[in-house]
Amino acid sequence: MIVRCNALCRKSDGFTDAALDVDSDQVICGECGDAIKDISEFAKLAMKSNGDIIRSKKKKAFMFPCQTCDTQVETQFVSGVLVGKACPNDQKGCQINITETMVKAIEETHKLSEKIAEMEEAHESD
Repeated sequence: MIVRCNALCRKSDGFTDAALDVDSDQVICGECGDAIKDISEFAKLAMKSNGDIIRSKKKKAFMFPCQTCDTQVETQFVSGVLVGKACPNDQKGCQINITETMVKAIEETHKLSEKIAEMEEAHESD
């Protein structure tokens, strides 16, 4: 979306192509990389619906919002309990609200990845 950049942007002639960073909910100038202030929620919604967004590169499979620490966490099973992999509360008390079907998919994927790791170790020792 074409918007007017901040007054301090020296790389554009005033107007620039900008994109919405969905992680921080800020509009980023395509020329200088600074966050552009005073963009309305309506314009942000239009950018999101048009696909003018900066996609997160740090997302991995099975990432969900942890309601305890209010961040996106990669999930894993520890002692049969679904927890956030890098949750700051020592993987205790994580509240991840997902369906039972998704829990089963994560559990099956975890079991499969363990089997693959065992097979790779056995193959390396041969």
